[in-house]
Parts: sequence; structure tokens; C-alpha cells
Amino acid sequence: MKKLILSILTLTLFACNSESKVEIKKNEETEKNTRDKIRVLNFGSVHLSGSTDAHSSITDINNPAVKTDIQEIVYQLVKFKPTIICVEIPPESTDFINETYQKYITDQTNRINYSEEINVIGLEVARLCGTKKIYGIDNPIGFDYPSLVKMANKNPSDSIYVQNIMDSYETLNKKPLLEQFIEINTTKSKMETFDLYNFLATMHNRNNFEGSDIIAEFYKRNLRMYTNFSDIPLTKSDRVLIIMGATHTAYFDIFIGNSHKYTLENTEEYTKYSKKNLAQ
Repeated sequence: MKKLILSILTLTLFACNSESKVEIKKNEETEKNTRDKIRVLNFGSVHLSGSTDAHSSITDINNPAVKTDIQEIVYQLVKFKPTIICVEIPPESTDFINETYQKYITDQTNRINYSEEINVIGLEVARLCGTKKIYGIDNPIGFDYPSLVKMANKNPSDSIYVQNIMDSYETLNKKPLLEQFIEINTTKSKMETFDLYNFLATMHNRNNFEGSDIIAEFYKRNLRMYTNFSDIPLTKSDRVLIIMGATHTAYFDIFIGNSHKYTLENTEEYTKYSKKNLAQ
């Protein structure tokens, strides 16, 4: 009996030891894969000024409370220590923004004439981190989004779904700025937006594919943006911060999250804003 118990204990210990070694090996492989990939923080931002989006947050960046919120957003992103920053402007403007960036380092009154998140978040994070360069990766393409919403409204159940989404956007835009940034950077929020566009792609009249064709234009825009991003010369030691509208980040999460070249940072780790600022 004693021999049987000893044998069972030996086998149990051996099995546990084997499982432990397998787990350690898996962890080591995961760490190696992460080291071999370029780290990317794909950060969604509301447009703090001019935007063609159907639903945009209207924010007065000169409001003292808003300035405090923006400082908190910047503070959290600085923790990532990006060596490269990508923003939602065309690549043709890359030289211009870097000329502005060099001036901004010593004189923070320098700005570019794009959405203010590029100035108050992008340039400031770059300055505080000593970022090497800022790249534009946008590729603006217009698409007839309203016509698909109109088409969806012809069906009661589709109309209710779209209206609920639109209502949620309106509710989001009325929240304090930090709460907006927290929400749009959750996986749940990004995938809901991704699903909305996929849903609109299914809108069509008999024997036609209007939705697919229209949403394909927006998909093309995001793929072109990803192509612009992929053209940036990067090394494995680079840490890349992307600052774009929340819908683009939803697409980039898919592109980057499934790439063999990049490892996607958990954005929610960089929206842990102080309770003091959240309470304002």
C-alpha cells in the first residue's frame, strides 16, 4: 500500500513538474515573440476641433477644466514613451508637422491647422518624450454614409438598431472629456463601431450592393492608412503611438492585432485617469 501511494505521489509530482515546464516554455516563447515585434499603442481620440464626422464632440480646449483633462491624457500617454508618433493627417504633411514640432519644443505656441488633438496631445506627448519623428498616415476618402442610414431606416428593426447607436454617440459626446476617452478606447466600444459599419455594408436594394460598395470605400481608406503606417521605417526598439479618430482605431486594432510585425498594447492601461480629475 505504501509503495502504491509513493508511486502515485511520484507520478503526480512528475506531471505537475512537466506542466510547469510547459507553462514556463510558453511564457518564454510569448516574451520572445513580444520582444521580436514592434510595440504599438493604438490610441483613439475624439476630434477636439474641426471634423466631418456625423457625430463629433464639441470641446473648448481653452476651458481650464478641459486643459486639466488634456494634461491627464498626455501624462498617461507619456508613460508609453513613444519614439514615433502617427497622426491623422496625410503623409504629404509629415515634413510640415515635423518642422512645427521642432519649433514647438522651445515655443509651445506653434500649432498646425488640423484637429486640435494633434496639437494639444500629439505635439505635447512628443515634446515630453523626445519623440524622434511624427508621421502623417491619413488618406481621406469621402463615402456616402448618410444614404446607408436612410436605407436602414426603411426597416423598423434596422432603424431601431441604428438609432440606438446614434443615441449612444450623442450620450457619449455629452460626457466629460476623460470619460469619453476611457470609453472610446475600450475593446467593447471599438468593436461596436466596427460592427455598425459591417451592418451598414449589408444595406442594399434588390439585386444591388450599395452598402458593400459604399463601406468598401471606407475600408479602402483604412487599408491605405495602414499601408502608409507600414511604410514608416521602424526598428524593433521603436515604440509607436498612433493617435486617430476612434473608428479608425477599431480597424487598426484588427490590422495590427493580427500582424506578425507588431504587438498591440492594451490601450485601457493608458486611460487609467486619476479619480480627482474624473470627478471634475
